[in-house]
Amino acid sequence: YSTIVQWYRLQRSPHYRYPTSMDDIQIIYESRNYIVVNKDDLVPIDSFQAPAQVNISEQTRSLFYKRALIKYHDEQLVDKSENTMTDKLETDVLSETNEGKAQLELFEETSKEKAQFIRYIHRLDLDTSGCMCFAKSDVAAALAYKAFVEKRAIKYYLTLVHGHIHSPYPSFIDKAIGENAASYGRIMCTDDFEYCNMPKPAQTHVDILQRRTYDGKPAAKCLVRILTGKRHQIRLHLAHIGHPVIGDYIYTHPIDYKPHRIMLHARSLTIHSDMEVVDALAPDPFKQKFDPLWKPEERCYPLNKW
Repeated sequence: YSTIVQWYRLQRSPHYRYPTSMDDIQIIYESRNYIVVNKDDLVPIDSFQAPAQVNISEQTRSLFYKRALIKYHDEQLVDKSENTMTDKLETDVLSETNEGKAQLELFEETSKEKAQFIRYIHRLDLDTSGCMCFAKSDVAAALAYKAFVEKRAIKYYLTLVHGHIHSPYPSFIDKAIGENAASYGRIMCTDDFEYCNMPKPAQTHVDILQRRTYDGKPAAKCLVRILTGKRHQIRLHLAHIGHPVIGDYIYTHPIDYKPHRIMLHARSLTIHSDMEVVDALAPDPFKQKFDPLWKPEERCYPLNKW
């Protein structure tokens, strides 16, 4: 698996950006309780996936901590500017004392502790890009998780698939998914597979947006909504109907290793939690100006904001 990931990174097209530092992060939504980032593909979620690489969780926590420090220093400057010249001298003297340094150290320690409470409330596959939500507190995380359980979270994905899906109306895929016992549970499978272990219901809606070619072969751009959140659900369901995701190196036969990435992107995320409504939209990466191999022509569905 790691060898294939390294191969994908070597095939990167010039437009691709890979995070090289903790500051290289895209925020697409932020409120008092939540942060939604635009995750790049092949970027780990946490250090458990790749300890030596930049991961999206540490990037988000680092951003929160640095913002807190900047706000603290700005407030200190405002307090100084509001004082008179005499008071300013007294403030400068105070800032150099051990008391002023102790206050700064205490604030830094408190900010670090608050940053550690930031956690992701849902997962994306390592090779999937797009909207990923983080909660800033345990309460916000619990309420968002409750919204997911009660199906008050709406997720849409964009994907490029092999072949032309000919359907005058949205396709509905209802196929149970379980662990592939033949691979020791590392990948998933549909319930018609001989070694499928503990399959659970999974439903997916597929709308066809555009058709033409990718790298000279028939391809289609789809808008996908998952009604359940099973691992690799979109990739499995699309492969099940004979239209696997372009670049998918697990569920395509033979292995589709030529594209520079797996063409799966979390386009939008809406969470109706009891605390607030999170509504985030990530930029569409599947455009010809980003990837010249994709040549869309026929528009099948009004794109609107999609």
